[in-house]
Amino acid sequence: MTLEQLLETLDLDSVPEDHALDSTLQPTLAPRFRAGRSVIPPKTPGPTLPPPSDADRASHEMRIRGQLAEGGMGSIFLAEQPALRRDVALKTLKDEFMTPLFASRLRREARVLALVEHPNVVPVHALDTDERNAPVVVMKRIEGTPWRTLIHEPDHPALPTATDRLAWHLRVLMRICEAVHYAHSRGVLHLDLKPDNVMIGAFREVYLVDWGVAVSTDDAQRDWLPMADEVSEILGTPAYLAPEMVDLARAPLSARTDVYLLGGTLHEILLGRPPHEGESLHDLLYAAYGAQLPEVPPSVPEELGRILRKAMAPEAADRFESAEALRSALSDFLEHRVAASVADRAREALVDLRMLVDESAREPTHPKLRIAERQDSRNAQVQRAFARARFGFAEALRHHSAAEDAREGLASALLAMTGYHLARMETASAEGLLQELGDEPRAETLRQEAAQQRSEAARLEKLDAFGADAGSRARGGLIFAVALIVSIPGLLGYIGTRMGLYHYEWWHTLAYTAFLSVVIIGGAFLLRRSIMSTRRSRSIMWSIAILVLLSVALRAVAYSLGVREAASLALELFFFGSGSAVAAVLADRRFYLPSIAFFGGTALVLLAPDHMLLWVALSAFAGPGALAWAWIRADEGPPPEDESATGPP
Repeated sequence: MTLEQLLETLDLDSVPEDHALDSTLQPTLAPRFRAGRSVIPPKTPGPTLPPPSDADRASHEMRIRGQLAEGGMGSIFLAEQPALRRDVALKTLKDEFMTPLFASRLRREARVLALVEHPNVVPVHALDTDERNAPVVVMKRIEGTPWRTLIHEPDHPALPTATDRLAWHLRVLMRICEAVHYAHSRGVLHLDLKPDNVMIGAFREVYLVDWGVAVSTDDAQRDWLPMADEVSEILGTPAYLAPEMVDLARAPLSARTDVYLLGGTLHEILLGRPPHEGESLHDLLYAAYGAQLPEVPPSVPEELGRILRKAMAPEAADRFESAEALRSALSDFLEHRVAASVADRAREALVDLRMLVDESAREPTHPKLRIAERQDSRNAQVQRAFARARFGFAEALRHHSAAEDAREGLASALLAMTGYHLARMETASAEGLLQELGDEPRAETLRQEAAQQRSEAARLEKLDAFGADAGSRARGGLIFAVALIVSIPGLLGYIGTRMGLYHYEWWHTLAYTAFLSVVIIGGAFLLRRSIMSTRRSRSIMWSIAILVLLSVALRAVAYSLGVREAASLALELFFFGSGSAVAAVLADRRFYLPSIAFFGGTALVLLAPDHMLLWVALSAFAGPGALAWAWIRADEGPPPEDESATGPP
């Protein structure tokens, strides 16, 4: 049909011209079909097909090829369905059970299977009647191994290799729980749940079979399916029975009855035997009647033991409320089991971390050691062990947020690493970990230590405001040389005065101080690359040079004011002591060393002026010499490590 032909069949007058193309056509505005017109073209005689073959006509014909299995009242045969060229399973009655009662039971089982269509339930293809007028249930043919065989034969070839057997069996049980829960949603109770009634296919398919004693709790199925409130006999397998299946007055049959049977299956997975044991049928029935909570051996994980005991609680009200609740509990256990496995590996890493941290604590340390500067193998090992422990415990908590042992392990790893960082003076790294620890009481001491380190760092940063103390060795060498230049002539002058070979004049000190200024300035110029490389170094050297030059000026002022001899030397020593004290506060606290020496020399000159040259010589050597030694030592860096401490751990 062309567009023109189509439009001839439609009345478009009621459709607005501006109707949006992406909006719905409303009934009153839609195109109408014109009377006598149709989109469907007139029928013409079509082609015919040839008659079907005999095989295609025989869609219900079955060719029996052999017997597959035999149950209590029926037999299962392997048959071929020629019309589809597929194998099916036929279930029918044995000759000795050819009664209306058993025929009705088999038909009801087929109806149950048709009602419970689920991936883990064998599908029914048809319900027919054979030449004996016996019902025949046509089902999918499944090939596999009874689950009970796999439970009791851990080396069975049908089991997957290299897998966690317990987890595998629990996942099979979870799939059965899903099928049972679906059946319960359709109002059907299985009542014969056990490993023998589960088939594992060649491709890991899981099928719940043998619904022969299933009953319905849905009143709409009455007279169509057997009803739970019509049960007047003990149904199921004695070794697995729930207490109410033996004593119907104890509690009505319900979904919790199947939950007990699922618990019995879990019992066999964990303990290798059914829940009830006895020498006779009477013993088994009485064991089911007086059911007690199962004894769980220590080899069974505690959480799984709790699940087992709840599923098999003697009183129905104490069990899981549904098969889905049981499945969910098993799923949680598997998640928690993964968490426990990850936490176990994390605990191994925590042991390694603590050992490495203890070994590091015994190594020589120095405030200048930092991760970025050292990068030794021991530190790398510590970092790797901490990363494994931290990630492992965090992953365990992701799988199981209530895992207190994993939470405790994570806190222990953070505490150990925080202590390690603080021992290495890595305050910022330690503070980051302390934030993760939150309100952990055990971290209080570490918080205090971190605060002390931060306070000390702030103080040192304030002192180091002009930059790093680069070239302190060269500067120390220059000042030590100056100390010798001052102290040796002074000592010789003192000896000369005592022997009458030398007489001190005030201008001697003036001239010598001027000479000393030239030495300091000249030395600083020659060594400028090493001792004047930073602002702080330049500031220190200029301070020393200016201090010496001012002392020359002070000497000249003292002379003009008539200050002579011992008073002049005392004033000059006091000037150097005061200048050193100011430098200790503003530039480098190590200036307190010459400050003490100069103030001491001042006092000695005033107390024993006859020995003033001796006091000047000693002050000049003790003060600047000590300062020079402190600068030289500061530039040596961390002490050399013991060879045994740096070897392979």
